[in-house]
Amino acid sequence: MVCVVLLGLATGAVAASLPQRLRAVADAYYAHAPAIATITNRYSAMDFYQRLLDDAGTLSDPATQQSPVRLQIVQAQAQLDLSLAQQLLSNTFVPMQSIRGAGETFVRSSQDGTMQPVAVYVPQNYTRNGGLPLVIFLHGRLQPESQLVAPLFMQEIAAKNDTIVVAPYGRGYYDFAGSESDVYDAYDAAVKAFATPPARRYLIGFSMGAVSVFKIALMHADDWSALMSIAGALPNNEQYSVVSAMHNTRFYVITGDRDAIVAPTNSIATAKLLRNAGLAISFYEQTDGTHSLYSLRTVVQRAWSDMLRGVVRPPLGE
Repeated sequence: MVCVVLLGLATGAVAASLPQRLRAVADAYYAHAPAIATITNRYSAMDFYQRLLDDAGTLSDPATQQSPVRLQIVQAQAQLDLSLAQQLLSNTFVPMQSIRGAGETFVRSSQDGTMQPVAVYVPQNYTRNGGLPLVIFLHGRLQPESQLVAPLFMQEIAAKNDTIVVAPYGRGYYDFAGSESDVYDAYDAAVKAFATPPARRYLIGFSMGAVSVFKIALMHADDWSALMSIAGALPNNEQYSVVSAMHNTRFYVITGDRDAIVAPTNSIATAKLLRNAGLAISFYEQTDGTHSLYSLRTVVQRAWSDMLRGVVRPPLGE
């Protein structure tokens, strides 16, 4: 019954605005939150409820309506978050291998058996007859995984480079602490769902994810052909381990010269350290780039293409 009612809210109420639909689904979700908590764990169950309300509020903000780029991102993110809520309400989950374009699904945790969300982008022309590169994409702090595949510019980067992208939610509020296994559960599920050559699997992070990417990679260093850190840096306490364990890995470090959250000097220091240790490192700095993935899209596209082609550029313009 829940599933039938929810589908009516999401697809049958043609006249309803997207914010109204989000709030209606949020009401249904809240009413069934105790049952949902047994599926996804009680600590994160209400996070998904809050997403629906946040999406509705952001869509109703006049500033969002006046920005075509922001409006597209929030609308796409809202649809992904609605899908997530629908799956939890119906306790029926989209098979990852069936997704084309952007979608949400769930992966069962190897840690506690709960179902944990992942956002997925698969090029429309994908078939198992031809393997495609796989990117595991780690989000920033207080950023949902849906926000990584919702933007049209990110979908265009993935499509242009024929890349499958899987972004795990991760239940840690900082540095994916305690939810590292969620990342590798998403990785394992993607490897089973799609044809992805082992030599073409990559780990990328943005902001907090761009710091966490090094720690996560060290857990299974041989799984990754390359790492990309977007608006992040290599923590001091992981420098020796990365240099020691990842000599066969290529690194791509991206920053914006106006980043006020993670200073460009930190990203530059990471590039220099990796270069001086003899590792393969490419560095990219976006003029007027801030701590915003959209502001860095030009160099992200360049670095993404270089990463997939195995190109290593002299760091720091040398």
